[in-house]
Amino acid sequence: MGRQKRLTLLLHPFRRDLYQILCENPGTYLLELVDLLESPLGTLTWHLRILEREGLVKSIKFAGKRLYYPKMLRSEEAEMAYLTLRSVTARKVFAFVVNNPGCYQEQMAENLGVHHDTIRWHVSRMEVVGLLKVERVGRKKKHNLADLGSALMKGSLNTISEAYVLFLMEKLEDGCLNPEIRESTSEQVLIRIDCPEKGKDCYIRINLREWQFDFVDEDDDENIDADDDSETED
Repeated sequence: MGRQKRLTLLLHPFRRDLYQILCENPGTYLLELVDLLESPLGTLTWHLRILEREGLVKSIKFAGKRLYYPKMLRSEEAEMAYLTLRSVTARKVFAFVVNNPGCYQEQMAENLGVHHDTIRWHVSRMEVVGLLKVERVGRKKKHNLADLGSALMKGSLNTISEAYVLFLMEKLEDGCLNPEIRESTSEQVLIRIDCPEKGKDCYIRINLREWQFDFVDEDDDENIDADDDSETED
């Protein structure tokens, strides 16, 4: 039983890499994992099922994508928010609201050079996940940050909490990996685990500093982001 437990957790190097990528890349979806890990889809989904079964990873379907995320590190809503903001246009719209609270759709469309329908589509998605809130004033609608949007700007959505570290340690202890915390901050955690098959220690390092939310302007040829939601994963 002990050996079986070892093999089902993070002793396997591929699963360690997979888990670390999920932690360090908010809003990661299935086909992106295939590219990041250069792994066949079947192999990847098999390892994901193991991590889900052991309670380290969860998944949801959002906007036509299968989204995988580490349990306890961030909320489901936060993961969906990060996925929504993967679009360049979405980031531009969100940034405009940040810098112009109470703005109207017409202002966003004119200043960003984006069609009204595209603005409306992105705002709708961000409203659903809790990044923006829309208030009707007469015949127009004002746009402001919602609670999740405010939390994102404060940097509180993508941090390593003490509760998460304790959760991960319990999972590793349950897997008989004799974990030991070597470093733990709000941005990084380094845990040593036993690797008896290799005869040496292994390390799990999760570094959230590698991921930064930015509002850089990039060339954007998307119309209404139809390509973003073309997946129909089960």
